[in-house]
Amino acid sequence: MYDQNYPDKVDQQLGIERQSPQETDDIIDIRALFMVLLRRKWIIINTALFCSVLSLLVLFQLTPRYTASAMLALETRQNQVVDVQAVMSGIGTDVAAIKTEIDVMTSRRLVGKTVDALGLMKDPEFNGTLNTEKSLLSYLNPVSYVPESWKRSIVGEPRSISAEEQAERERAQVIDAVTGRLSVSNPARSYSILMSFESTDARKAARIANSLADLYLTDQLEAKFEATQRANEWLNERIFDLRENVRSSEVSAQNFREENQLIRSGSAGLVSDQQLTQLNTRLIDARTDLARTEARYSQLSDIADPAADDFEGLAEVLDSPLIQRLREQQSEVLRSRAELGTRYGPRHPRMINVEAELVDIDGNIRVEIRKVVNGIQNEVDVARARVRALESSLQQLKTENIAVNRAQVQLRELEREAEANRILLETFLARFKETTNQQDIQQADARIISRADTPIAASFPKKKLIFILVIFAALGLGVGLAFLLETLDNGYRTLEQIRTDLGLRGVGIIPMLASNKLQGTSVEDYLLSKPSSSFAEAHRNVHAALLYSGPRQNTPQIIMATSSVPGEGKSTFSLCYARLMAKSGLKVLLLEADLRRPVVHARLNIEGDLTNLVSVLEQTGPTTQQLYKDEASGLHILGGKGHPDPQKLFSSEKFTGLISWARDNYDLVVLDTPPVMAVSDSIVLSHHVDAVLYVVQWETTPKKSVESGINQLREAGATIAGTVISQVNIKRHQSYGYGDQGYYYGTKSGYYSN
Repeated sequence: MYDQNYPDKVDQQLGIERQSPQETDDIIDIRALFMVLLRRKWIIINTALFCSVLSLLVLFQLTPRYTASAMLALETRQNQVVDVQAVMSGIGTDVAAIKTEIDVMTSRRLVGKTVDALGLMKDPEFNGTLNTEKSLLSYLNPVSYVPESWKRSIVGEPRSISAEEQAERERAQVIDAVTGRLSVSNPARSYSILMSFESTDARKAARIANSLADLYLTDQLEAKFEATQRANEWLNERIFDLRENVRSSEVSAQNFREENQLIRSGSAGLVSDQQLTQLNTRLIDARTDLARTEARYSQLSDIADPAADDFEGLAEVLDSPLIQRLREQQSEVLRSRAELGTRYGPRHPRMINVEAELVDIDGNIRVEIRKVVNGIQNEVDVARARVRALESSLQQLKTENIAVNRAQVQLRELEREAEANRILLETFLARFKETTNQQDIQQADARIISRADTPIAASFPKKKLIFILVIFAALGLGVGLAFLLETLDNGYRTLEQIRTDLGLRGVGIIPMLASNKLQGTSVEDYLLSKPSSSFAEAHRNVHAALLYSGPRQNTPQIIMATSSVPGEGKSTFSLCYARLMAKSGLKVLLLEADLRRPVVHARLNIEGDLTNLVSVLEQTGPTTQQLYKDEASGLHILGGKGHPDPQKLFSSEKFTGLISWARDNYDLVVLDTPPVMAVSDSIVLSHHVDAVLYVVQWETTPKKSVESGINQLREAGATIAGTVISQVNIKRHQSYGYGDQGYYYGTKSGYYSN
């Protein structure tokens, strides 16, 4: 029996190492990518040709356009004719300010002024209602072929509008068209602005660009003039109101001053404040004198006491002229008493007189001291009275001054209001004079540094550049389509692809024979008439792959050919393979196990009521004499016949006996079986054979179908010896450069006589 691990052993003997899908995905095969481009070269070429021709047609139908550019520079320094602040300051130089100026240049207001100034409403280039010419591209618009009645039925009847509204709409459309042709930009790190305009007429483009630049500068001057004029009008109205406010506030302050008798004495302030200050000063002086007088009186009162001993040292006593004279007399009397005491006794009359005189002088001194004390007492009383009088006057003046101060608070408020109104009036008067002088010296914040010249060459379309870009884009599109089609390709072309995806070894590829080679003969007859052809050699390669790829004892004897879906060439392969092997001298039996659609009898033009597989299984066992023998090759054939339940026949013991009988009597038995995805007969038959050959049609059979069929056989325990790719277009296969057997089956090899 055939070893089920035979294919894996063959791979090991051949040194083939299967890679996991993850390993193959991580490897980028540059040659494989190149071969994809080679296989899909006509897709790439046709895509490039189609896009190139289409681009040429479009380019030559496009109307040339010319672009004229004017350059303006924003003034970063302003000429100050007079040193005053402008009503409208100059524009800034930051990005936002420059962007704002660009928005002004492209605004509908400025573009509308240009449209009106140049009369662009009458220009068919911008007013579509005046343009009746149609280009070739307009015929490609499917809407142009829709009848007007259909359009009205779908959209509805248009609303009737007045002539004025229609004119406004046309003007808005012209402004949109002009704005679409206008381009304004700011070069990097520059205060300049590039204003470009595109038109089908070169002179018109330059004229419109220069007109836009001039109108922009004029618009700036008009904006400043209008702002200054509005400022003057507002200042004039405001000054009139301020004059009335100043007059009213000053009159109110003066009336309040008169009502409250708030009389001022020059720059010294109010009279009441001056009086209060003077009276307060006098009161302070009076209190000082009173304190000094009371202090003297207190000291003299103590000294005038008869028990006092040191009254002579008092300043008031010492300063008194009378006391000074009395003390001089006292000194003389004392000197006399001293002289008389040396000569007389104390009872001497002269001594007694001297003593009496001393007593008299001393009494006079005390009298004088008392007079001094009494005088000081009078001074104290006078000082106290003066202080009381001043305090009374000060208190009365304070009471009056409080009322004055209260009135003065309101007066100051009135004066501040009058002063504020006066200052505001003076400020507005000065500003009014400044703005009046600015009306005649306004200057724009930008200037034209380069006017637009009439362009010589068209700026659109750049035919050479666009054509080159289209070619590159078309090539890229073609390459993308090539890889897309390759990705969407759902068929197998090489045995290596099947090995990579399904892990099955390939045993051969069968070329597809063109009608010019067959020349009216059948494929089976061509095989025998051209034994040295590449078609015959392909079948020999399949047999060699099965016969000599492994040990001799593992060579399969009973082989089953099946496929995924009908039409893949499994029956043709089975018949050709069996005839070729029989022609080579082997004793071969072909069993047509496809009882659903038997084709062998029709292929070989077998006529007559011959023994078939159904009759053999339902009646008696086969014999060699009952089989049909192909005289051209010596092949024995047991054809098929339609049967309602083939699986019942294939599961019977008679069929098992048939296979045993065939194994004993033939060198090779080939079973032509139905497709796996169509019916399940092949699943049952796979348990009676040594090996299964899975036929896949080149480039046609879906990969999922092949994978599903293989999985069904594997799950059923079938021994799949390998795959055969049938109906290979050798010329296309050869041009793909796969480098396998199919490359040498073409005309480049001298080994074959096709």
